[in-house]
Amino acid sequence: MIAAVETARVVRDDAEALLTWTASGSDCMLRGTRDGASIRKLSLAERDRTPSMLWPRRWEGRHVLIRTEPEADHSVWWFFDLEMRFEGWYVNLESTVRRWSAGTDILDHALDIVVAPDRSWSWKDEDELAERVDHPAYWTAVEADRIRAAGERIIGDIEAGRIPFDGRYTDFRPDPSWEPADLPPYWDAEVASR
Repeated sequence: MIAAVETARVVRDDAEALLTWTASGSDCMLRGTRDGASIRKLSLAERDRTPSMLWPRRWEGRHVLIRTEPEADHSVWWFFDLEMRFEGWYVNLESTVRRWSAGTDILDHALDIVVAPDRSWSWKDEDELAERVDHPAYWTAVEADRIRAAGERIIGDIEAGRIPFDGRYTDFRPDPSWEPADLPPYWDAEVASR
């Protein structure tokens, strides 16, 4: 099941990392109920019995630079407000990225880490990680332990100020000519054929 589709501009794509930019106002698709309400606040049991679909939306409120390393179990997001002031990092724990002709796919692992500019941090969505244990669409208790261990390893990098929490990209500025990204026509054509 596709939970979300986000558009971005590729800033850099090399052996070290894929770096993308999503400006506020960029196209996205988010899973919602028949009336368009987000499923984020529904319990897993409610999601299992509620019909849902992707709804067109706009990425709003902030800009984000995302760094995804090949073979990594997470991506690191740099959030900027609308005036391009750095707000902090966000670590999205996820499956290794899978590339295809129109983009990348990941499986979100629910648990995240919110990191302030001073590198103080907190867990986010621990309840979602726990709720999904042993659900057939998600992970086992052993896999959940591995997800948390991946986060704990990254916390060591955060606290030590190691790459990428060493200040890089906190002053990033996009090319002034870049407009918010749009979904291309037939963006899901290859998804449907896979």
